[in-house]
Amino acid sequence: MQGSSIIRNTSSLFVAHLAGRILSFVLTIVLPRYLEGGFDDLGKYFTALWLANLLATLTELGLYTPLIREVAADRSKASQMISNALAIRLLLSFVTFLIIVALTRLMYSGEMAPLIYIVGLSEIINALAQLFRCIFRSFERMGFEALGVILERLVVFAMGMCVVILGYGVVSFCIVVLIASILNLAMTFSIMVWKFSRPSFKFLDVRLSIDLLKQALPFAMGGALSIVYFRIDGLMLRHIMGPGGDVAIGWYGTGYSFVNALTIIPGAFMGAVFPVMSRMLRSSTSAMDFLYTKSMKLVFIIAFPIAVGVTFLAHEIVLILYPIGERVTSQDQEALSRVLEILIWAGALIFVNFVLITILRAANKRRAFLIMMTASVSVNIGANLILIPLYSHLGPPVSMIISESVILVYGLCYIHKHVCKLNEFGFLLKSAFASSLLALGLFIWKYSGFSESVHIALVICLAIITYFAVILALKGITREDLSFLKRQFQESIDFK
Repeated sequence: MQGSSIIRNTSSLFVAHLAGRILSFVLTIVLPRYLEGGFDDLGKYFTALWLANLLATLTELGLYTPLIREVAADRSKASQMISNALAIRLLLSFVTFLIIVALTRLMYSGEMAPLIYIVGLSEIINALAQLFRCIFRSFERMGFEALGVILERLVVFAMGMCVVILGYGVVSFCIVVLIASILNLAMTFSIMVWKFSRPSFKFLDVRLSIDLLKQALPFAMGGALSIVYFRIDGLMLRHIMGPGGDVAIGWYGTGYSFVNALTIIPGAFMGAVFPVMSRMLRSSTSAMDFLYTKSMKLVFIIAFPIAVGVTFLAHEIVLILYPIGERVTSQDQEALSRVLEILIWAGALIFVNFVLITILRAANKRRAFLIMMTASVSVNIGANLILIPLYSHLGPPVSMIISESVILVYGLCYIHKHVCKLNEFGFLLKSAFASSLLALGLFIWKYSGFSESVHIALVICLAIITYFAVILALKGITREDLSFLKRQFQESIDFK
């Protein structure tokens, strides 16, 4: 495959997912301002979505990786592979929907029941579309996947905005989500049949299906643990808090959406570094040490000041995004500010942990990854059981900091012992010093009266300039680091 095609594929996927996250975040700003129940209704939507996310892992069962690998190795097998994978997916989808119905009847009532049914069906349909996207990846035509992502997000955004602004409720918004999923599936399936492969049940082979499931199982376990890790805390919050659980998960889910939108930064960077790491792990230990150190250094230097800045500016950000109105109260603003002040530190740890997880993936350390995720999920659940009854909506953010710390400590120790080593630590102190100056400046602005005369947008710009000026002056970032950044994308192309 030519370098220009790789650039086109990588760029299209990055732009599509970036646009999707931005549109989703904008929706979380709009929804509580127009839905009749405000953050309470938003919390109901998050509950339905996160429960559906959790159960939809049963439909995936790790099939994506072996399917992409097998078809990419021999494209003539595309119809046979997709037909057997589709048969497995349809069976698992039926079982999953039965579980959704059973759990909903057992645990939910009133307006929550139709919300869960609608969103659950939407997630199952999206899982089918994702299966067909695997063919696009196998044929290295990710532009079609990007098209599906953008179509779905645009439909949800445009129609969803219209629905809520016109005064329709959260159930109507969820119907829009379902419509977008159906359109996405229809388009994805049509492109696959038109350009690549036509599934047919004449290709069904029980042995092949069983072999696919065997290959998928290790990936299924890792994927399931990741989904449980990022979804179980919100569902626990909703159920432990009882009648106040909907608005609590509305606050927490909104803060989480803000932090999640930021993780596109380390995700994009480590996506470019991943193939280079895979190559270096097979050829040069010293080169891998260098790559590990530079990746950790650059991610940390970006993550730490973001956490410091959002901690000081969380209240002002919330006041701008969620002004007091008919459906947004001062209690909502205060609760969301507190969530964001805490959760952003979990976000900073997620930034750093992206590096560790990417290294484990590149080194094919599946067992270590499963142990790490099992430990972090267990700690997360245990911490939430203790903290939610004590601190309500602030419990999950604190629990996530604790569990991300488990990932950080385990990942650092394991990688240092078995994979590669950090050979530079000075950037930690330099970033801490620059961030301390940043914190001092923001503290003075916030508590000495300057906040009334200097706009927050100007403050953010000055803060960014000041921080990086100090980092450059301290040689926290050098010309070598900047050259390293420029090389990564080209090296990922060369690897391909």
